[in-house]
Amino acid sequence: MTDWTRVYAYEKHTYIESFPVTSFLLAGVSNYKETVKDIQVGDVLDMEFETNKYDNSAIVIKNLGDTCGYVKKDEKEKVQSHVPCQVKVIDKRLVDFGKGIYSLRVDLSGEEK
Repeated sequence: MTDWTRVYAYEKHTYIESFPVTSFLLAGVSNYKETVKDIQVGDVLDMEFETNKYDNSAIVIKNLGDTCGYVKKDEKEKVQSHVPCQVKVIDKRLVDFGKGIYSLRVDLSGEEK
């Protein structure tokens, strides 16, 4: 597995980190704060297809049946051949301290359902 380096800037907070090429950030995490707040690095989540009013081929990430976020549209092609499967949380960051909003990065674990 190859590592890559990316720079992410969230308001005043910038960090540089190496992540596996099979990892990706989740979209919509701020809409699921209550579910995401208890997730820890190392947790295993479920990834599956979902049809919703915004995207008829959405890929959702869930923790014990509760939605945590979605695969971004520009990442869908990279991961859709693995769905359904489980992903592992490899990074969690608080990006808005006042509102308790997190950034969540997961990696394909290769464990198909």
